[in-house]
Amino acid sequence: MERVALDTSLGKLLNWCRQQQATDIHAQAARRYAYRVDGRLLRIPPETFPIPANEDVLSMLRQAFSTPVCDYVEKHHEMDLSFLCDRVRYRANFSKQQGTQSFSFRVVPQRIPNLDDLQLPPTVAGLAQNPRGLVLVTGASGQGKSTTACALLQQLNETTALRIITIEDPIEYLFEEKQCQFEQREVGVDTDSFATGIRNAVRQDPEVIFIGEIRDGESIQAAMQAAETGHLVLATLHADSVAQAINRIREFYPAEEQANAGALLARALNAIVCQRLVPSTFNRRIPCVEIMKRNLGIQEAIARNDLHLLGGHIESSLHEGMHSFDQYLMQLRKSGRVSLETAMHYANNWNKVEMESHGFVPAMPGILKPDAEK
Repeated sequence: MERVALDTSLGKLLNWCRQQQATDIHAQAARRYAYRVDGRLLRIPPETFPIPANEDVLSMLRQAFSTPVCDYVEKHHEMDLSFLCDRVRYRANFSKQQGTQSFSFRVVPQRIPNLDDLQLPPTVAGLAQNPRGLVLVTGASGQGKSTTACALLQQLNETTALRIITIEDPIEYLFEEKQCQFEQREVGVDTDSFATGIRNAVRQDPEVIFIGEIRDGESIQAAMQAAETGHLVLATLHADSVAQAINRIREFYPAEEQANAGALLARALNAIVCQRLVPSTFNRRIPCVEIMKRNLGIQEAIARNDLHLLGGHIESSLHEGMHSFDQYLMQLRKSGRVSLETAMHYANNWNKVEMESHGFVPAMPGILKPDAEK
């Protein structure tokens, strides 16, 4: 793994951003450096770090990284990798903009958070308890998908003796083995592709396979086959709702194969957790999640591609541990963890949230942990 020294220009920039509790750092030629704290994008004053020219960005990278990495970055449009700086792990993406060099780094927390740390609903904890099937954690970029998925793996690590194989690009969290045995593989370093890694992992006696991101049809086919052959498969996917996640998976297949793909997905899919981070009343972002679990109605809707029915099935299945974004958002508002203004801003149906706040919608059973409402 690449290591960046603190006394390099990049090391000094990263150390300053760490002191600001930044989660992301961005650099572009001829632009002020930017960083993100609790979801807010901020700019670094030029008197703190001068605005870099393109050659300054390249020089900073050459000073910090090995020659093979720098050669690749300069010759190619994009590159992903992970690196260490003063024991802090970063996920890096190098890119070009109008012919000049850019980069974006994301801090990977040193300690893998547990589900309680993340303030997720208790239903999430049970999703990794099934011995087989597919569990998807979805959401837009930067909404904590990988963190939630790794918290589920950490829960298994602390409670059950299992063999877990992860396939990531790049590897983010490094697991310290407790009860589980881990093999963590990086695409391009330890395996040629996600699909190849999944197919080979099945032959290596795992109970659990974690896929860092579903990106193509070959990967989802391999994942569903692994789920159907008796493995628990946990994966992340870019999608902003349960219905969008299922539709995205179908679209990975040619049109003539989508009906069969839907039938296979209906059998293999255990659950979807769709996550968004929303501002809380205590000045940091917290997850608001939609949870879908397979039951007969859900299974039939997926198999028949009646995705418009999923919302109704989810909202009427609170007793089975399901709930929509808006149902959970109402609970967050009721507990005082988000304001009414935030709830209405982020709600899919803001009018319903406003009516509920005035008592015009029947109260729902609590879906937060009791201590979360204090």
